[in-house]
Amino acid sequence: MVLFLYMSSNTPQNSFLKSLFFGQIREDLIFPYPRLSAETSDNVKMINESLHKFARDHVKSAEWDEKGEMPREIVSYLAEMGMMGLGVPEEFGGLGLPQSAYARVLQEVASVDGSLAVTLGAHQSIGYKAVLLFASDEQKKLWLPKLASGQWVAAYCLTEPSSGSDAASIKTRAILSSDGKHYILNGNKLWITNGGIANFLTVFAKVEVTEDGEKKEKVTCFAVELPSEGVTIGAPEHKMGIRASWTNAIHFDNVKVPIENIISGVGQGFKVAMGVLNHGRMGLGAGCVGAAKNCIAAYIEHCNERKQFEKKIGEFGMIQEKIGRMMMNTYAAESMVFMTTSLIDRKDVDYSIESAASKIFASEMLWEVVDENLQIWAGSGFMKEYPYERWLRDARINRIFEGTNEILRAFIALSGMQGPGQNLKDVAAGLSDMIKFKAKGMGPVSEFAIHKVRQRVLGESITQAHPALKKMAGVLEEYATEFSIQIEVLLRRHGKDIFLRQFAQKRVADIAIDFYAMSCVLSRVTRSLEEKSEADSELELSLAEAFFMRANRRIRGNFKAIDRNDDEVMKFISQKAFELGRYPYDSLDG
Repeated sequence: MVLFLYMSSNTPQNSFLKSLFFGQIREDLIFPYPRLSAETSDNVKMINESLHKFARDHVKSAEWDEKGEMPREIVSYLAEMGMMGLGVPEEFGGLGLPQSAYARVLQEVASVDGSLAVTLGAHQSIGYKAVLLFASDEQKKLWLPKLASGQWVAAYCLTEPSSGSDAASIKTRAILSSDGKHYILNGNKLWITNGGIANFLTVFAKVEVTEDGEKKEKVTCFAVELPSEGVTIGAPEHKMGIRASWTNAIHFDNVKVPIENIISGVGQGFKVAMGVLNHGRMGLGAGCVGAAKNCIAAYIEHCNERKQFEKKIGEFGMIQEKIGRMMMNTYAAESMVFMTTSLIDRKDVDYSIESAASKIFASEMLWEVVDENLQIWAGSGFMKEYPYERWLRDARINRIFEGTNEILRAFIALSGMQGPGQNLKDVAAGLSDMIKFKAKGMGPVSEFAIHKVRQRVLGESITQAHPALKKMAGVLEEYATEFSIQIEVLLRRHGKDIFLRQFAQKRVADIAIDFYAMSCVLSRVTRSLEEKSEADSELELSLAEAFFMRANRRIRGNFKAIDRNDDEVMKFISQKAFELGRYPYDSLDG
């Protein structure tokens, strides 16, 4: 039994990044770099052309931002274009686009207007995603046609006044009615995108269930159709950015929800919520790429036109470094996003960590891009006369939406370490059994030793990268082995307490994010080199080389900091700050 447990945990994970925590590189999951079919690509191009025509005629971003709202008919126009059911199967009235194509359209929407992208994304990426992923056939037939046509607008109701990142702590409750036909829903949801215009809510509430003779509260997912008696929509929220999107609190006071409206069964809500967010983050990531491309275009235009000291400002080194960094990181983010959407489209791969990594990288990339764009526009960038300060305000929410980047870093680290942690536990059990029964064979212990010797001596190899990228592939091969060794060091050092070690979690997550970004870039440039000459791929090669150089420095720094860091000093400083409640020094005190 011990041997079986060890072997099953050491089997390559059905996830590129979870495999990395074992020191394994799953080439089959990242090579060749994915491509849309010709037919799907043509469909996306037509949709995007229609979108830009629509934008020229109807989108008034500055006006919407100033008023804090967009006209309700904008959503109706989008519905007429088929934009409300992009990923819904054709049998239910949608366009049936795969996730990669859906993401490419969301990328284009975000390049037009941030509030528009959020409205569409909240409807499709998360609003009715639970129906697409987890609903029964009968539920899909009942709800999806109205959602895909835009007759209904969807909203995702998870966040509460006292429950943000800790989804398991929600207070909203649902109690089964005496006749057993309804659940009575009570509670409050906060900051619900599309709340002011929604007709369909995906609501998460706790339900009391009995398991093994004990009563427990389990999160359950409910579909609530509006209008419904007892549902009250709060006033629009006044926001820093994405001001034209609808954001409202929603209150539930003894709302009757038919038992037929439970999605995926009683007690399955946490699984549904996390599945929706893992899937939906890719729309957000793609939107960040679209917004960054739009920003880069504005940046380059200014650099080519603006002159200072009798030179175009694009000729100055500090400006060139900025545009180089923006281009490099946008290329990496785009490579990650569309690699991950292709994993989703495969339907047989665990993409949960990859989704989180892509969202973190893309949202932080966009924040850097919009900030540098505003910097290069200088005083003009700070003025509301121009769109650049609005772009910055709109971009800020992405590091909070659909899981804060801090929580997602913890998720990446802890989810990735779960497999190796079980591995070590099973080996320890094998040693115990060997001592107890004086077994001749060492079972999992010998298997573990063989694996470690092979890992340290032979390492992992990448065979599908283009020969011109051999040096870059070698960097990944080296890091895969070192990463698994350092994961083992941390697990042996902290054991179960690794759950509390967020300084370590952040380093682990950042290494994994950079490794995934480098792997996606390697695969994408390999495809380019295989289809074009090195001369025609010169820019992509340079982007890859620059990204690898900078990511390499970050990874090496994080490896070193596992053992040599200032964690305890930083903890002491923060604890003193909490005790004092302020910054305690003043230059006047000498």
